[in-house]
Amino acid sequence: MEGDLTSLPFEELLQRDFVSASRLARQVSDAPSAVAIVTAEDIRAYGYRTLADVINGIRGLYTTDERTYHFMGGRSFGDVEDYAGRVMLLIDGYVVQDNLFDQAYIDESGLIDLELVERVEYVPGTGSVTYGNNALLGIINVVTRRARDFDGARVSAEVSSRGASRQRATWGKRLESGAEVLLSASTLDIDGRNLYFPAYDTPATNFGVAEGLDGERSQRVFGKLSWSGWTVQGGWVERHKNVPTNPSRYTAFNTPYPTRDETAFLGVRHETDLGLQLSSSSSLMLGRYAYGNTREYALNEDGEYDEGEKYGVRDYRGGWWRLDQKFVGRWFADHTLVFGAEIRDDHRQSFGRRFLSPGGEVTYRDDAELSRRTFSLYVADDYRLNERWTLNLGMRYDDADDLDGNLSPRAALIWQQDSSTIWKASYSEAFKMPNANDRWISDDEAVPEYVAATELVLQRQLAPQTRFTGSVYRYRRSDLLIENAEGEAVPEGTSRAHGVEAEIEHLWERGARARASLAWQRSRDVHGRDAINSPDLLGKLNFTFLLPGEALRAGFEAQYLGPRLTRARRELGGVTLANLTLSTERNWHGLFASLSVRNLLDRRYETVSGLDWAPASGIMHDGLRMDGRTVWLQIGFQP
Repeated sequence: MEGDLTSLPFEELLQRDFVSASRLARQVSDAPSAVAIVTAEDIRAYGYRTLADVINGIRGLYTTDERTYHFMGGRSFGDVEDYAGRVMLLIDGYVVQDNLFDQAYIDESGLIDLELVERVEYVPGTGSVTYGNNALLGIINVVTRRARDFDGARVSAEVSSRGASRQRATWGKRLESGAEVLLSASTLDIDGRNLYFPAYDTPATNFGVAEGLDGERSQRVFGKLSWSGWTVQGGWVERHKNVPTNPSRYTAFNTPYPTRDETAFLGVRHETDLGLQLSSSSSLMLGRYAYGNTREYALNEDGEYDEGEKYGVRDYRGGWWRLDQKFVGRWFADHTLVFGAEIRDDHRQSFGRRFLSPGGEVTYRDDAELSRRTFSLYVADDYRLNERWTLNLGMRYDDADDLDGNLSPRAALIWQQDSSTIWKASYSEAFKMPNANDRWISDDEAVPEYVAATELVLQRQLAPQTRFTGSVYRYRRSDLLIENAEGEAVPEGTSRAHGVEAEIEHLWERGARARASLAWQRSRDVHGRDAINSPDLLGKLNFTFLLPGEALRAGFEAQYLGPRLTRARRELGGVTLANLTLSTERNWHGLFASLSVRNLLDRRYETVSGLDWAPASGIMHDGLRMDGRTVWLQIGFQP
């Protein structure tokens, strides 16, 4: 972890590849908070294979695997069926969440292969001043590697004990002209298998065994070209997943439930110094998303299909473009002004449902076409009051054509107490627009929600190689939907959360490093009860070191996830998971390898499910059993 980055003044950060991967107007200006950075070295040392693995290693965050997608949680959010849209996911500064659910894809449905990642940066707190909608509770930015970091071709293959295989090929080069070209492609194939679900343990439902399901296939392509201030990059991923869980009380258990996700983006950015103390960053992004599934309905008590419908087919598609013009001005002494405008056009938000008879005829269909155009203006000023004090003020205005305009203000004060100690205090307000799926299903009931956030951060260098980071925060989310006395959904709910996070990092000579964190949080829902899937306590320990001979590196991590409530208000006990990775420290005749053991202690545990209903057995389907010990082996070659 590059801990010293978060202690730098804002104008120094402007000269670094930080958060937005642009040299201008870094996201760190959004909120002076406890930034966490996971580097490519960390990814390799701990055997991370998806962004969800990375997130599980970051203080105060966790993920939930619902055997369809991984959902992110932390700081008062985590309900798996509540499509996030509250922590924004960026790739090199481009917003890559889809425009139907506003979901951040962090598993094998995500756009980026971790081999291409230089670092992952987490900025907690509201980020709406720069990025607007969806940056409600934080920002995660994935910074990709440069072509020169590969300097040629690199191939690898992986296998796992659960019947998975992955192949990957990457080529990167800096040409004599100064241009850099990076190309990469990878595939993943996971076999289907038998899984046991206690809620279906009856003779009529195969005694709870879903046979040969949970298989998965995905393929990714990524490319980047950089030259003379211009960067063009794009990515594409397609994932097919056969979901083993039963999606609703009306569908049939132990039948194929195939889903498909496809996401693609193309981004163009130009950065230049305009002179007269003014710099410019212009970017254009085109995005596309498609989702589909097929589900089979169960027979009713009369042995027939309701309405003659045996199958349900969903076909959703989204398309958007975003143009952002950002300037950084240094016209006044001790001021760094960041200002700009953005236009986003969600020109396609299509929803289609078809219901089919046993013979395949369409019995009913439900289609909808939505769109949204948003115009935004933003400004932020980083004002150095003196050598010790910095004041950061910002404001953003977003005006969507289907909603009233929204203001997102922020005020922050940074105090450099001494050369080793920094305090940061901030207050901000942010909002989240209802996503297209909410608008389609709930119509007028879908309204924006808001958050007011307060945070105090302490960063202290305890020794040259030891750093402490602590934070205290409080969130108040408002305008949440609740049911009134007449049974109507009204935006009058309020939820609250507060918590404390602490982390200490230490580096030793010869490449050993350790990081330990503890997070305590208390979240209350709109009814004043403990929030669903929101553990009070999270603990993380990461330790990596070279083995004797310095040819191999060991990476060990332990993660504690405290007790949490399911949607049926059942408590799942806390669990401690351990992972171990051995990797080659340097290539041997071009060969490199790593061996990872996930869930090293073979713990049996459950995660929270979004399925809060009981089938015929009467057993609630609100928890899902997770995998035991899994082994991954990777072997690769780079000449």
